[in-house]
Amino acid sequence: MEKYPWWTEGQKRLADEVEDFADEVLPRVAEAVYLKEHPRDILRKIAEKGWFGVLVPEEYGGMGKNGGVTGCCIISEGLCKAGFIGGLFFSTMFGGVNQLVNFGTDEQKERWLPRVAKGELLGAIALTEPFVGSDAGGVMTRARREGDEYVINGKKRFVSNTGVADVYLVYARTSDDPADVQSRRHMTAFIVEKGTPGFSVEKVNELAVFDGVRNGVLDFNDVRVPAENVVGGEGNGWNVMINGLNFERLMIAVGVVAGMREAIRYSLFFTERRVQFGLRTIDFESNQYKIADMIIRYQTARLMTYYTAYLMDQGLDPSIESNVAKIYATEACREAAIDALQVAGGDAFTKFYPIEMVYRDAKISEVGAGTNEVLRRLITGLARRRMAEEFKPPKRRIHPTLRIPIPYFKNPPEIIPKPVQKDLESREGAVLEVLAVDYFVNPGLHMKLEELGEETGLPDDELMEAITSLERKNLVHVWRDWRGRARLVKATYEGLRKAKPPEFYKWFPPWSKEDEIF
Repeated sequence: MEKYPWWTEGQKRLADEVEDFADEVLPRVAEAVYLKEHPRDILRKIAEKGWFGVLVPEEYGGMGKNGGVTGCCIISEGLCKAGFIGGLFFSTMFGGVNQLVNFGTDEQKERWLPRVAKGELLGAIALTEPFVGSDAGGVMTRARREGDEYVINGKKRFVSNTGVADVYLVYARTSDDPADVQSRRHMTAFIVEKGTPGFSVEKVNELAVFDGVRNGVLDFNDVRVPAENVVGGEGNGWNVMINGLNFERLMIAVGVVAGMREAIRYSLFFTERRVQFGLRTIDFESNQYKIADMIIRYQTARLMTYYTAYLMDQGLDPSIESNVAKIYATEACREAAIDALQVAGGDAFTKFYPIEMVYRDAKISEVGAGTNEVLRRLITGLARRRMAEEFKPPKRRIHPTLRIPIPYFKNPPEIIPKPVQKDLESREGAVLEVLAVDYFVNPGLHMKLEELGEETGLPDDELMEAITSLERKNLVHVWRDWRGRARLVKATYEGLRKAKPPEFYKWFPPWSKEDEIF
């Protein structure tokens, strides 16, 4: 495992230890997958190493500063070399441990974290439902308060570690109040322990992916959970979930990064030994290009993944980066696996080699923890809010002599006179003046109201009065959002003619011929 220079010496040693361990248990893992066994013997060995405590603070028996999110990624990446053991490990990390560390009470941490650190408890996350997937806020499993208990009814599906986990982090609806739903205060997170009356496995899925990882459907039939099992407080489930999903998406990214490494490893293994047409297949340039692309994707995805882990360890908000890492890594792994299948040929499509498994797991990883399509929408919304300064829109004006549109952030080349008179007609003229200039430099775009206010110098109430008057006269077009609020404005053709003479809008490049202009 390549070690990054910003890792601590302890993390670098951890990487070597995990890789040695993975190499040691590889044969046993292959056996467990073939026999569909749950390898408790390997999990016990991982527990003896203390690695289940990688996220757990030292006061609860964990690795503390010697672990952290980066340490969790190192262990997960190393174990994923040995296949599904990595998935069993990090499913526990995002299936309750991360949430307890970040949102649990002192009593909850004292109750569960020491046992997790010792490897006595496996965890699972129960979020997806039969009728609720990417729309996590639409959770239909319900929990009602009865004294010191909550009674949970509903179902959860596609739960990794189903049946073998000891504690389940379950999200349920606790309010139907429209105000709570609007403010995302309608969900609550619970720890539900295996063996709780009414809590059962409804189905074990026979998946085409995640070989060896138990996956299934859970049923909640009047499951009574103590109020002390609420994680993060009632109504705070959304925040617990978002924090957990950021971490889960990072774990998915590190898992497929490990898969990419195996795809590259076996691609080189095949092509350096396969002879066709008197040449090793590695000697064909087309295969070299594919392997190079695999390496490019692998290096990029791995850097993004460990950068996100670094941000989390620093206590910074990783919402954009974790989603970027998950999307890029899963799609890069899928493409790398396709290339690996191509260069390795027919043998790679048999289950005697892991390449086809890498492809299957990469593809499902584009769906798990939020589909990549949903995450792209999320990234756009987050970036527009959190990176507004970095993506600050340029202002555009007309060059005073060349009369070409030019962008600027400071020192505008031409100042549009601010209206001096306060009468409505003057304000209307100022608005049309600005819209005319904007049409010249941005002919296909509307202006935002705040931009129009800045350029005209008009207060909001006076600006809206002028816009409303101009709209009635069909001199401007106003775009309103779903709430009916005016957001964007542009001049109509009639408004442009009223604002400026036709000559103002004309512009021709120097090479234009006179007989082409009329």
